[in-house]
Amino acid sequence: MSANAVAAGVPLLLMPLLTRILSQEDYGRVGMFSVTIVALSALAGLSVYGATGIRYFERNELNFPNYVTSCFAILGASSAVLMLVVLLFSDRLEQVTHLPTSWLVIATLVAMVQFVLQVRLGIWQSAKQPWHFGALRISQSVGDAALTLALVVGLGLAWQGRAAGMAIAAGGVGALAVISLFRSGLIGRQVKKDYVLNALRYGVPLIPHVLGGMLLAMADRFMISSMLGVAETGIYFVSVQIGLAIRLITESVNRAYAPWLIEALRINDYPRDIAAVRMTYAYSTALLAGAILVGWLAPFILPLLVGEAFQAAAPIVGVTALGFAFGGMYLMVTNYLFYAGQTGRLALITISCGALNVGLSYVLLPLNGAIGAAQAFAASQLALFLLTWFAAQRARPMPWLRALTGQG
Repeated sequence: MSANAVAAGVPLLLMPLLTRILSQEDYGRVGMFSVTIVALSALAGLSVYGATGIRYFERNELNFPNYVTSCFAILGASSAVLMLVVLLFSDRLEQVTHLPTSWLVIATLVAMVQFVLQVRLGIWQSAKQPWHFGALRISQSVGDAALTLALVVGLGLAWQGRAAGMAIAAGGVGALAVISLFRSGLIGRQVKKDYVLNALRYGVPLIPHVLGGMLLAMADRFMISSMLGVAETGIYFVSVQIGLAIRLITESVNRAYAPWLIEALRINDYPRDIAAVRMTYAYSTALLAGAILVGWLAPFILPLLVGEAFQAAAPIVGVTALGFAFGGMYLMVTNYLFYAGQTGRLALITISCGALNVGLSYVLLPLNGAIGAAQAFAASQLALFLLTWFAAQRARPMPWLRALTGQG
């Protein structure tokens, strides 16, 4: 949790400096480069990196190094296709992202590196080696910040300096991850068909869920860039960076809460069910209150955090914060579906809410400007929470009403 906090905090720490050096257009391109990497990372490797962390616990029943190598074979094949698509449709992608083709290629390579990092980090997590995990995560964050300062401040590069800092830091840490895997004997010499199929059976069903998450989390910035211009994307990106502080809290809390909840659900103890429900209510209330407070304080705090050219983000901050709060509430109820093994239903909900975000953004952006995208984001996150809550109750009934009325 601490390592992830440092990693997520680097963009926030750099924001006061970058928004005073970079123009709205340049900061918007930084945001688009970051979002493009995330989007491509969802496709590079077809999400099979998670299978290595799961299969680690079965390493005595299979040839685990060959399993890892088989997952890297999937990464190579899928990334080759992805790179070909990027090159074939580079003209259209340049219009959508406002990034040159050369940087789209770099983003694809960084997405490949992120897969390698996820494999290395996932195995360390499964092996209960938090210090190695933290060292690699923090190394990437510190390298990212140092390179950005050197390239943007030292050499006077614009958005390219920030993007290059992200890419070089990822590449360097990715090389360390590969070396670590080799030294640990976790890279095999064979690609086995049954291992490839096993990994694909894990990763491919998650693709709709991942794509839905992409639509929920990133469609707004792509649509702002296309419909309003990259300068508006820069202003909007400031509000997203502040909202990410809420997401950092919710993801960290969920990592701590989920194991306790799963254990409670397995025991099937009514007092624990009541406790889980009341914790969910209390936590959700705190999240909503925090988001409202962030929105209220935004006009006063934003002048300290960002340059004058980005002050227009103040009214957007409260709406995006509310959206991230709804996202945190969603995390509290989605664990029930994972416990029940109903990931297919979750994927349907996620991709439906992602489509809702796109549709609402298309309607609200021309009417309300960038804040319309924030409104669409918040509405779709609310829908995600409510629909997942309803599905969770069907998958694993909980005493939601009795906990409210004080019974139990």
